[in-house]
Amino acid sequence: MPEEDRKLTDADVEAIVQLLDKKVTERFYSDLGRGVMGLVWKAIVVAIVGVAAYGSLKGISK
Repeated sequence: MPEEDRKLTDADVEAIVQLLDKKVTERFYSDLGRGVMGLVWKAIVVAIVGVAAYGSLKGISK
């Protein structure tokens, strides 16, 4: 079997670039969303622990 010399056309290259760009953009926004939700979740946990600590200190002082 002789090896074929395969060549990509400009349209092929453009299609590949567009697909990669779409995938990279989707992955970026997905990771960004997870990061923001992680920060929100941490803020909620800190707020709950802060309210609990404040309540326990207020109860001790009386």
